[in-house]
Amino acid sequence: MQRLSAGKILAVWEAGRPQHALDRALTILAAASSGATRDALADLSIGERDARLLQLRAHVLGPRAEGFAECPRCTERVEFPLDTAAFTLRSEEPASARPLSGLRRPTSRDLAEVVVASDDTAALRLLVERCARTADLPNESVETISQALLEADPQAEIRLDLTCPACAHEWELLFDIAEFFWTELSARAQRLLREIDLLARAYGWTEREILNLPARRRQTYLELVAA
Repeated sequence: MQRLSAGKILAVWEAGRPQHALDRALTILAAASSGATRDALADLSIGERDARLLQLRAHVLGPRAEGFAECPRCTERVEFPLDTAAFTLRSEEPASARPLSGLRRPTSRDLAEVVVASDDTAALRLLVERCARTADLPNESVETISQALLEADPQAEIRLDLTCPACAHEWELLFDIAEFFWTELSARAQRLLREIDLLARAYGWTEREILNLPARRRQTYLELVAA
């Protein structure tokens, strides 16, 4: 997996802005995956897709991060540290190799089909029917199969236990690495554009010339301009 250069971060951001979140995740991976087509990435299970996103984020931004959420009880903003390296499952047998008789793990293609469902219940049923390739399942079977799918691809769902420091309310938060990483890349891209604008005005350099500067040297010039 390749690192994302400053130029690639800008390209990913521009391409991903009008896209659905599912497409954005593939756009990010495609930019860093040499030899892997977008179609091949779309066929990855969600767990494997997210594992690759976690790995790429560590390459680009490091494993440490700061997250925040709103307390569902008192609406207090809760900030918490994250170690994304700890979210990557490590086992002798990868999730993609675990047996799943009669079923297949959900992919980005499957999620793209179910996002148009009328509600969460209908979306879950459609997802199960696609992965089981079976129609008219009783509700009990839907719940059982959905649990089996999750157990077979555990990387697809990361949950965090949070406690509000203001009211002591405890709750569980579903962590979406695709959305989290996209938000970070968006902030990085917009910061790069501001740097390009400032240095271009100060020195008359082109965007390409500015982006070709090592990050530390670019920062040095920014400090000189601000002095």
